[in-house]
Amino acid sequence: MCKLNEILSKENYFEKSFLIDAHLIFQKRSFSLRLLIDSDSVVYMIIHFNLVNKVCKKLKIQLISLTKEKLIRDYDEKIFKKTITHKILLNLIIKSHKKLTVSMLIADINHHEVILSKF
Repeated sequence: MCKLNEILSKENYFEKSFLIDAHLIFQKRSFSLRLLIDSDSVVYMIIHFNLVNKVCKKLKIQLISLTKEKLIRDYDEKIFKKTITHKILLNLIIKSHKKLTVSMLIADINHHEVILSKF
């Protein structure tokens, strides 16, 4: 396994395009999608609440309640109006590189399905 941030930096993803194709994986099931890499997002990966039901159904996973609600900032530095109360855990593949046990917070993130932090 390798560090995904090193791969993204080497391949200049941040200079070429912020949108990349990826796969969410759980056991032997896969869900393909396009995600946004946010070089300013240092901590969290976020999945849109409208997409979560499709992902959970296809991958046969359950939502996980957070022990403590989270407030995070939007791209324009405004605090999200709603607190985040749930997440999902799964594996992420970009090209042939895999990141195991990725935690994705569930929120309304406007125009994108998934925002991936540079980790």
